Parts: sequence; C-alpha cells; structure tokens
Amino acid sequence: MEQRNPAKSHDTLAKLNKNEHKLFEDQNHCIKPLPITFNEDVEIINNKDSINDSTKLNHCNNSSKPLLCIKGSQNSQEKEPSSPTTLQWGRAIAEVKEHAVAKLQDELKRAHEELKLKDEEVTRLSRIKQDVEVELEELTASLFQEAHNMVREANIRQATAERLLEESRMKAEVLAAEVAALKTLVLTSTPAKPNFHLHPQIDTKNRPSSEDTQQGLFARKHRRSPSHFNLKYGRENSPPDSPLKEQRPSLPSDRETLEKDWKKDSEKEKDKECKDFGLEVDPRIHTEFLKWKANPCVDKGDPFVDRIFKEDIDLCLDFPNKELGTKVRQAVLDGIIFIEAISDKTKFTFPKKCVLLEAPRQCYYRMRLGDQENQWYSISQICRNRIIAVCDFLNYLRYIERGLVKSSVHDVYWEITRLRKEMAFARLGLALSS
Repeated sequence: MEQRNPAKSHDTLAKLNKNEHKLFEDQNHCIKPLPITFNEDVEIINNKDSINDSTKLNHCNNSSKPLLCIKGSQNSQEKEPSSPTTLQWGRAIAEVKEHAVAKLQDELKRAHEELKLKDEEVTRLSRIKQDVEVELEELTASLFQEAHNMVREANIRQATAERLLEESRMKAEVLAAEVAALKTLVLTSTPAKPNFHLHPQIDTKNRPSSEDTQQGLFARKHRRSPSHFNLKYGRENSPPDSPLKEQRPSLPSDRETLEKDWKKDSEKEKDKECKDFGLEVDPRIHTEFLKWKANPCVDKGDPFVDRIFKEDIDLCLDFPNKELGTKVRQAVLDGIIFIEAISDKTKFTFPKKCVLLEAPRQCYYRMRLGDQENQWYSISQICRNRIIAVCDFLNYLRYIERGLVKSSVHDVYWEITRLRKEMAFARLGLALSS
C-alpha cells in the first residue's frame, strides 16, 4: 500500500476545490461549496483501492456534473451515481467537521467553565471589597470618635486643672491673710502689754481675788439658773439681785461684819454686771454650743451650726436676685468670693443698680466669684455688709475648727454672739461695728 504524503493531499484538495468552484459558478441551481480547511495534523484515511493523483485530477477535470445540487429545483436533473472518490471525500469531510465541532464544543465548554470560575472570583472579590469598605468606614468612625473623646477629656482635664489652680491660689491667699492676722495678734502681745485674748490665763480682771475666794468658801449663797451666769468672765457667783441665805451669827459683832462683807460683795457684783451690760445666755443655745465646742466643725448637720444658718446666715444671704444669690451663697461657703471697693475716679461712672437687690442703688463695691474670673458685679453697701458679716462669722468658725483660737469657752461663745449681732445689724441695714 502506498503511503500518502500530507502535503500532496493538500495540493490535490486545493486543485479539486478550484475546479469545483468553476463548475458550480456555471450552474444556476447549484450551491457554492464552502472552502474546506484542515489542520496539519489531520491525515486522510488510506484506502486500499486508492487512485493515483493524475487519474483523480483527470476525473475531476472531465466531470461535467456538480457535486451538490438543491433538491426540489424545477430545472435540476437527476444525480449521477457518486463515485467512490466522492463518497470517500464526503466521509473525510464529515469526520473533519465532526472533529472540528467536537473540538470547538470542548473549547466552548472550557470557556464556560473558566467564565464561571471568573464570575465566582469576581463575586468573591466584590464581597471582600464591600467588607473592606465597611471595615474602613467603621474604623474611620471609631477613629473620629476616639479623637473626639480624647479632645473632650483633654478639655475636661484642663478645666479641672484650671479650677484647682484657682482654688489653690485663693486658698493660699486666704491662708496668707490668716497668717498675717495671726502675726498681728502675736505681735501686739508683748510682756509689757500682753494680749488677754490670746492669753486668758493672765487676765487678772476676770480671776476672782483671794478675798472673794475665801468668802465664797464660807458664804452659802442661793444659785440661780445658768441663764444668769456671766459666761464672758467665767463668773459663777450669783448676781446682785439673788438673795443670800441668812446666816445665824452667834455674836452681834459677827453680824455686823457679815453685813459689811455682804455690802462689799454686792458692790463688786454690780460693777461686774455693768461691765457685762446686762447680758444673759439662752440655756438651749448654750447647751448646743458646748456640744459643738467639744468637736467643732462647719457642718449643718450639727444643731448649733444649723440654728445659726437658719436664724442668721440664710436670712442674711437672701437677696431678690435668686439665681445670683444662690451662687453668692455657695461662693461664700466655699470661700471663693472677692469684694473690693472701687476707686474714687470711677465712682461716678460705675453702674448705679445693685445686681443683688435688683434696685437702683449707689454702688461703691464690686464682687467677683471664684469660678468667674472676668465677671464682676456691682453691689451696694448693704449687700457688701451682709456678705462680709457672714464671711467673718464663717472664718471665725473655721479658725476654731483648726484650733487657731486659744481663748476660753466663754470668750469664744461671746465672740460668736457678737458676730451674730453683726450679721443681724447688716441684715437690718445698720452699720457694722468693725
């Protein structure tokens, strides 16, 4: 069997296609054959009864009939019986077409699979992109929120630090004023002229004499209620209007001596009573004071302090301007209020309306609260006196609480009473004694 060369087969097929193309153009009812292409790797099936290339070429040239005709044409003629070569070529063409179609179907199937994989990959990447965008938005929002919180905390810390600094500065000023006052008290006490307020034990005026002591030992007197005690001078003898119990003298000379002694005692008591200006003590207030003095504190939970707040401080700090009055009261309790007199040059240009009284008044003072550095309020004389009276009273209570006052219990009581009197005077519009 003769083995065919693929190159020769291609040449032969090209010639056949050329001749058939010329023949089909002359026929009106014939279909123009499609050009057939082959891959180099396709080989034509060998046939045992193959015909020589020259015979096949002559047969194709001498052929006068078309290979394919359209059925049903009116001028078509009956087909002649196909030759073996034509059938072989038809089978070869069909096999090539089937092979090409199968290959194209495989490629299409692979393309569909690749496209499906790419679609899945695109879907997965889109989902990842959306997740990343959501996370980026959340991260950005959280960063902004964190930055906002940091700025807010920094502002709060700054405000707190500034407030503590201002309070510390005001406390330092108050302590400096207290130290200056104490130095003044200490410097005014000299050996030649001692200060009896700081050293009550050397006050000879308030100490009973030896004669009074002896008479007190032997004289049996009637003692009245504690309201008649003179607490300022620590006197426990009965006042001059207290009757003495009659003693039974054994001799007339003893009776005369006792009468003389009784007259002397009465005169001394009258002198001391004049010094006391006829002051008497409320036993209930005195009892509350003694309990408070045992453990002094500036706390409204104590009955004595609560009574003073209700009877004096609250009334003294009650102003028509309720909102500002509340701030002033808190500032007075915290010790962060400043009051200063205005200069003579600005008296005529200063506002003539008191902000606390909300009434037209000549204002010679201005007030500033501790938490408002640049805010000043114009106040009148009566408002200034009322605030100063309360501040003096609270400062004295704080001195006692810190142990800076070394006076006796009775002196402290009368000093507190005097300061309460000052608050009452200020509330009534009277001038302060200090």
